[in-house]
Amino acid sequence: MDKRELAKVLDLVDKNDPSEMRVKNFAVLMFSSHPEMLVPYAYTELIIDMFGTKRKMESKVFKGAVWKQYYSALDYINSNFLNELVIRVDGSADNKKIENFTFIAIEELLANAIVHNNYENGKPIQIYVSEKQINIVNYNKPLPPIRIIDLNARTFFNERDTENPELRDMFKSLGIIESFGTGIGEAKRSMRENGSPDLYYKMFDKNDNVTSVVIPVNEEYYEIKNETKPKKKVWIESETKDFKQKILDSGCSKNIKQNVLKLYEEIGAEVFGNSRVVEILGCSQVTATSYLRRMENELKIIVPVEGMGKGKYKFSI
Repeated sequence: MDKRELAKVLDLVDKNDPSEMRVKNFAVLMFSSHPEMLVPYAYTELIIDMFGTKRKMESKVFKGAVWKQYYSALDYINSNFLNELVIRVDGSADNKKIENFTFIAIEELLANAIVHNNYENGKPIQIYVSEKQINIVNYNKPLPPIRIIDLNARTFFNERDTENPELRDMFKSLGIIESFGTGIGEAKRSMRENGSPDLYYKMFDKNDNVTSVVIPVNEEYYEIKNETKPKKKVWIESETKDFKQKILDSGCSKNIKQNVLKLYEEIGAEVFGNSRVVEILGCSQVTATSYLRRMENELKIIVPVEGMGKGKYKFSI
C-alpha cells in the first residue's frame, strides 16, 4: 500500500478534494515536521520573564508536530522552571515536599490548550513563565455551552466540545490525555494537594477572544526561596531536583532508575530498610537488598542510620 492509499485509509485526506491530494488540517498538525508552513502560527511559544538587575523577556519557540511540541515544551519547562523543596517546620519532626508549580497542572493544561486551540486564529499558543506564575494562553474562547466562568467553577466537563476532535482522539491514543473532560479537574487537584493557590482563568470582556489560565506559584515555596519572612521558621531539608537528575544521569538501566525514583517518591525523608523496599517494589528480599547496596555504594544516595536497628537507611538528600 503506497502512502496515498494509506492516508485515505486513515482518513487523513479531504474527501471533498477531487484530486484527493489535500490532507486535512489535523493530519498536518499531527504528522508534519513543519505544520506552521501550511497552518500559519501552528507552533507553541514560551515567553520567559527573567528577573535580575534588569528585567527582560526571552522567547523560545517549539515547532514540529503538535504532539512533539507538547513533549518538548513540557520537558523544557520541567527541566528549567519546576523545582521541589523538602522542608521541616521548626519544632516538628515531620517533613513535607512542596513544588513551586505542579507538573500535573502544567501537563494537563498544556494538553488542554493544544486540543482546544483554534488553529485558524492567526496566533500561536503562548506560555508565559515567571517566578510567580505560569500563564497558558489560547486566542479563542471555549466552544458553547462552556464559558470561562465554568472553567473556574467546575472540575468535570462531560459535555465540552473541542475545536479539534481528531487531535483530542489522537492525544488520547498517545496517552497524553487519560480521559475526556477531566484535565482541568486533575490540574486543580494537584494544586490543592501541593498547598498552592487555586489556578484560575482570567475573565475578559465578552468581545475578547482569548482563554488564559494562570497557575500561581506555591506561596510557601516562594517565601522560602526569596527569604520574604515565611509564616513559620522552616529548615530546607533538600532541593530534590538535582537529586532526581543524579539518578536519571546514572549508568543504571531504565527499569532500575524508575524503581529507585519510585522508592524515593514513596519514602522521602523516612528511615527505611529491606522490608519497605519489598513492600513498594513488590520484589523479593534478595532483590531489595541488591537495591539497597546499589543505592548506597554505587549511586551514593542513601546513608546508614544508627540507633534504629540493623540495616536502616535514609536518602542523603
